[in-house]
Parts: sequence; structure tokens; C-alpha cells
Amino acid sequence: MTNNIKKLQDHQLSSRAKVILVIEEILNGKSLSELLDPLLESTEVSSRGFVHELLLSTLRQWWALSRISESLIENPVTDQGVQAAINIGLYQLIYMNTPEYAAINDTVEALKQLGKGHGAGLVNAILRKTQKSKAKFTKKVNKNHSLPNWLAKQLKQDWGEYYNELGRALRFAAPIFLRVNTKFSDVASYSQILDEHHIQHSVVSLGYDQAEAIRLDGGVKISELPYFDAGWVSIQDAHAQLAGFLLAPTLQAQSDNLSVLDMCCAPGGKTTHLLEMFHMKHLTAVDSESARLKRVHENISRLKLDTQNISVIPADGTSWRSDHSFDVILLDAPCTATGVLRRHPDIGLLRQAQDVETTVQLQRAILDNLWSQLKVGGVLLYVTCSILKTENEMQISDFMAAHNDAQAMPFDLGLPHQIKQHIGYQCLPLDTKGGDGFYYALLTKTA
Repeated sequence: MTNNIKKLQDHQLSSRAKVILVIEEILNGKSLSELLDPLLESTEVSSRGFVHELLLSTLRQWWALSRISESLIENPVTDQGVQAAINIGLYQLIYMNTPEYAAINDTVEALKQLGKGHGAGLVNAILRKTQKSKAKFTKKVNKNHSLPNWLAKQLKQDWGEYYNELGRALRFAAPIFLRVNTKFSDVASYSQILDEHHIQHSVVSLGYDQAEAIRLDGGVKISELPYFDAGWVSIQDAHAQLAGFLLAPTLQAQSDNLSVLDMCCAPGGKTTHLLEMFHMKHLTAVDSESARLKRVHENISRLKLDTQNISVIPADGTSWRSDHSFDVILLDAPCTATGVLRRHPDIGLLRQAQDVETTVQLQRAILDNLWSQLKVGGVLLYVTCSILKTENEMQISDFMAAHNDAQAMPFDLGLPHQIKQHIGYQCLPLDTKGGDGFYYALLTKTA
């Protein structure tokens, strides 16, 4: 536990000071998923909504907000806490209903609380200049995208036709989707239950066959969803739910006789979807991160799923070998996660351009290892939550060029933002009420 995380327990610190501490940790390489719960748990219940929005939305608009300080000062800010204070102050001034005096004064005081009084004058000056020319700076931050330069350049190269729309859409929070556990209910019946509880929602198409999901349209605590603890529903992005349905033509026909591998399975969203939909001969779920496999077990338990025919194994996907070959392999490949920026805005700060090539090499190593363990006639579904072509279509194209026994299987997705590629489909997060960015390719192994 770092000193900053320990400081969150200091009840004397303001909520703004705690947000600054968390952003400092992210700038030093920590993941938001590790930090959000400790932050909220250390915050008074009445302030949690403010803190949640201030943190996630500042991260979401980080690069756009940084344009302001870059335009007002000659040298870049080297103290990460000071830069964090500048950006949370700017976010309050431009996007929130926070009184301007509080946005400025309370942010400066938060910095002083953290022993960074040396930056107070700079933060105060930038925020007051922004206050005086608010319309001008609001226009500046709302222009184009809020992406790091390397990612903006790559997206423009990959998706020139959609680039402006994509940049705008990635600045919004992602909607929450529900996957109904078909062992207990179905989409239509659970939608009716939500109506009876006056929970605003919409039933939405997944773009494949007749598959549907539920999108929550109003504020509701997940734990308070009807029968959530009883395992009737899971939180899973709409495009992430496609994996189970794309494998349905293979698994529904003869699932009792099929051995299935779910590689890179944690935290278990796709694993549990397979267990809900199909009765397989055996499902092997593998992930390299032992700590995250705990979530797989927790999700299986909450959803009341049969564990008789499943093995959950901590192992490295580049080297792990089974003692038998598989009929079906689901590879939820490691990636830069650029498709889920709306949901995990820290990714924009954590990822660097050089990470892409490292990730591509890792994907290829896992693909090569798994392909040798797939039976002839077997099916491999390749999935990423990336919107970078080099991790997606280009990866699969290169893989097929090196494996003459790999053949692409056709399938059709029908939503406007599900874009057919030479191999597979790229789902882009263009619709602010739609799913995240995912890529899918379906391969079969020929003789």
C-alpha cells in the first residue's frame, strides 16, 4: 500500500484532496479499478457522488483540460499532484455546477492540505484566468477529442471516416447493460420486473440474430436491482455479450460432447455467459492473474451456476498446455483496452504508444500456443476490447497468413456501428447509448 492510499484514511483531508491523491497514483501507473473502492470507502456517503464524478470525468476529459494549462504557461508542470489539482479545478469550472469560488478556493486548499503549497499560486492563477474567460476556454476544451496524441493519431489512421465521431463519443460515460441469466429468466420477463420496480431501462438489440440485452437508463444501485443477489442478472457491456451468441451455432448443436477453453477468462463475464447458455462436456477457464480468478469464482457462485464440469486454472496463456485438445476456444485476448475508454478513463493516461507493439507480440504468442491445441474442425473465437487495427484485423490477417489451416468463418452483425472488416467485425463506440469497442473474428481449423 502506497503512502497516498494510506493518506485516504485521513479524515482531515477534503474530498478534492483525496481525488488528487488518486490521480497521482494513476499517473504513476496504478489502475483505477484498484483505487476507486478505497477512495469511495474513505469518503462520506453524502460526498461520494461528487467524488465519483469529479474523478472519472476529470480523467475522461484529461487531455482536453490539459490544453488550457499548456496554453497559459511556458513550461510543463512537473509535479503530478499540481497538474491533478489544475485539472480537477478546471473540470469543476467548466463542466459542473460547483460554485466558482468553491471550485477555485477549495481546490487550492486541497493542494495545501497535501503539503504542495508550492503549487498553490500556479493553480489559483490558471483557474482564475479560466474563470474570467470561461466561454473561450470551454470552447477550447470541447473542440475535437480528449485523447493522448499518439492514440488520436492512430485512430485517425485506422478510422478516418469515423474519427471525429469517435473522438466525441469517447468523451462520454458508457451506459450500463444487463445480461439476463437464462437459467432464471429472459430479457422480456426481466424487463417487466424492472417496470414493476419503476426502474428506467430499454431493451436493445445486440446486432446478432435476435439477441437482446437491457440498458439501464436511470440511476439505480446495482445491488438494488431485483434478484441481483440471487443471480438473475449480470453487468456486462452489450458488445461483450456477443461472444456467447457468436459461439451458439457451434455449442448449441452438440455442447454435451464438446470440450471448451476460455483463455484470459477473468473476471468471468464471458465464462459465466457460456455456463448460462450451454451444458458443455467440460469448460476450462484460464487466466494469468491469480487474484482476478477470485472474481470468476465469485461470479459463478452468485449466478448459481453448475461447477461440476468446469476447471479454473491460473496459468500463462503463452505457455500453458492442456493434456487434451479442444473443440472450441474463446480467446479474450489481452489488448490496450482502447475500446473501453469510456468505462475505464484511466486507460488514456496509462497506455503509451510503445505498449501497442508489446501487446501485439503477446497476442500472437497466445494465439500460436492455443492454435496447436485446437482440434481439426474446431472453432476459435478471437475477441479484444480494442479499437486499434493492429491488435485486431491486422493481427488475425497476419496469423492466417502464417497458418494455412486457419479459415475465417462468416457471420453478420447488423448495427450501424458494427463495421464489417476483411476478417471479422469491429464494433466501435460511436453510439453514446451503445456498447463499447470490441473486435470479433471467428476461425476454424481445417485439415
